[in-house]
Amino acid sequence: MKKWKRYARLYVWYQAENVRSLAQYRADFLLMILFTVFSQGCSLALIGIIYSNIPAVGGWTMWEVLMLYGFLLFSEGSINFFFQGAWKIANMIREAELDRFLVRPVPVGLQLLAARIDFEGLNKMMIAGALLFLSAGRCGAVQGIADGLLLLAFLIQACIIRLCMVWIASCASFWMENGRNSLNYFVICLGEMAKYPLAIYPPVLKGIFGYLVPYAFVSYYPVGYLTGKSGMAAGAACIPFVCAGMVLVSYGVLKRGLCRYESGCQ
Repeated sequence: MKKWKRYARLYVWYQAENVRSLAQYRADFLLMILFTVFSQGCSLALIGIIYSNIPAVGGWTMWEVLMLYGFLLFSEGSINFFFQGAWKIANMIREAELDRFLVRPVPVGLQLLAARIDFEGLNKMMIAGALLFLSAGRCGAVQGIADGLLLLAFLIQACIIRLCMVWIASCASFWMENGRNSLNYFVICLGEMAKYPLAIYPPVLKGIFGYLVPYAFVSYYPVGYLTGKSGMAAGAACIPFVCAGMVLVSYGVLKRGLCRYESGCQ
């Protein structure tokens, strides 16, 4: 227990240093806020335009789809704000930044997670929080404390699964020439399709989202279960197991990748 408390303190210290560094560039921070609000506003406007002409897509109403969007946006924002370093593993390998992590008496994984911070993620989380609050109320997904706690548990697991997706894709750089890798961006791009119900996609894409890149467990099953959709109970019950499995795979990929890492500029 003392070890984990120490790791938590180190994580907070690393992130505090990152905040102090970003605080030197206030103009960038303000521009980041404006860009985030504009980009997410455009995405929400597109959903509004679709549902102003079509009452339901795949049996899902506008507010249910906005709840899907909220889960995805919140999980993406949590990575950007709390664990931005997961995005930068390829750069760290290519530019030999990883060398300094290897000589410190701190787990490499912890240092990688806390290597960066991005306030754009905080903006996304705030927008997603407001969106979830409104959509959950309109859908009747939260009707008591128990439902609220369940939604929170689903949201935490969604963040963990989404982080593991990016982490695994980024760690693939250990097996790629010169550490060049864009798999993490590909994984996030797939998330654009996960903003809509899985039911509207053909079987091949359902298989991809369900098993290969498990976005279904990030948003589709949690929201479907909370809103009372049929056939969602089994998927929702599997979420903790998928979450645990993704964590174990992430740990294994990093461990094996570090064994392959050759110190020095590549």
